[in-house]
Amino acid sequence: MEVKPPILSRPILKSNLIVFSICLSLLSMNLWAGYSQSSGLASSIDQNFEKSSFIYLSRDRLDKVKILIKNDDPFFTEAYQKLIAQANKELEKSPNPVTNKTQVPPSGDIHDYMSIAPYRWPNPNSADGFPWIVKDGEINPMSRGDNTDKVRLSEMFSGLDNLSMAYFFSDDLKYAKKAKYILETWFINEATRVNPNINFGQGIPGEVDGRRAGMIEWRSISSVITTVQLLEENGQLNKHQMLVLNTWLMDYYTWLKTNKMGIENDNGNQNHSTCYDYQLVGLARYLNLDSEAKSRLEAAKTKRIGVQIEPDGRQPFEIGRTKSVHYCTMNLKIMVFVAEMGIPLGVDLWNYETPDGRSIKNALEFLRPFAEGKEEWTYKQITEGGADTAIELEMKPLFSIASTLFNENLIDESVQTYQNLSYLEKLQFPPLFKIN
Repeated sequence: MEVKPPILSRPILKSNLIVFSICLSLLSMNLWAGYSQSSGLASSIDQNFEKSSFIYLSRDRLDKVKILIKNDDPFFTEAYQKLIAQANKELEKSPNPVTNKTQVPPSGDIHDYMSIAPYRWPNPNSADGFPWIVKDGEINPMSRGDNTDKVRLSEMFSGLDNLSMAYFFSDDLKYAKKAKYILETWFINEATRVNPNINFGQGIPGEVDGRRAGMIEWRSISSVITTVQLLEENGQLNKHQMLVLNTWLMDYYTWLKTNKMGIENDNGNQNHSTCYDYQLVGLARYLNLDSEAKSRLEAAKTKRIGVQIEPDGRQPFEIGRTKSVHYCTMNLKIMVFVAEMGIPLGVDLWNYETPDGRSIKNALEFLRPFAEGKEEWTYKQITEGGADTAIELEMKPLFSIASTLFNENLIDESVQTYQNLSYLEKLQFPPLFKIN
């Protein structure tokens, strides 16, 4: 039975929320107008770090890799060549904004981001396909069509990641110019920009317009922030563009904090909440709200580590999924990234341990024998070719990345966990033995 993507029901908008949004936007404009007259955001983010420090990536690591590329280190030159090849492909593409989708969101505003829950499917036992059913880990092709925005969002993040890194390592302005064009299309130009909300993320036709799970699709907002930081410090974005971008990011940050779905994520107990922290901590630091970032990092000790990790290192809310290797690895990887962001703010999540022994390190220790091949993974993994392949492609690279971030050898070097790093991961999170 073929079921066409339905139009989701129109939400009720309360007047007080509209007024709040307008007032917030005006406040943001005044705030960023003040910043635009000063030396810029980066200088006031953290007085203990150089002005050009990135929030989501280490400038020190990137600089070391850039030198190694110039010195023709084969490990990095191969990854660099793959990066340039992909960035050159991005030069040929046209930006694909949310206004290109063929389905109108429930709000009636084509600028609103919209996606469909990937693991929900039409009911084969009913004439109209309703109510939709759950097939955990099985992606419904409807959720990846041109009618919604998930694919174009991922392509935008990937494009910025490739172009910004190609610009950083090559100093070739053509990559900066294309990255700037994508930013303008998605966040600046009124005709094509996306609204700063995820009200309609991962909706379920016939059931709900949007869910808190939709926020996970925006976790790579980190690519946007890194691109903005890189272009701004090199004079590629003017004051007006920075004002509009910063206002958008402030509005989005506020929506994440105050929306009901955001609050649900804040109080959640699985990977959606970890990805929520990853966005909010980075955004808060970018927006010069270090006290808010620090508070969220401190709260992660009990709300994330204390809830999501068992004393033996097991992640109970991830290991029971049908893609257990993927979710255990992904959640811990984001948790490690959040822990690194705590360093400049004096919050040590990496070494934190609850009184009963729950910690990020113990979560890695739980996974280590599987990555080393000493134990067999007996939990479900229905994609990536099964558990063994998922361990090779996802779990082992996690150990390489975490070792680099915290300058510790977390696994026997003979495992060579760096082998399946992507070309971007090799450049952004180089293996520890290559840069020490």
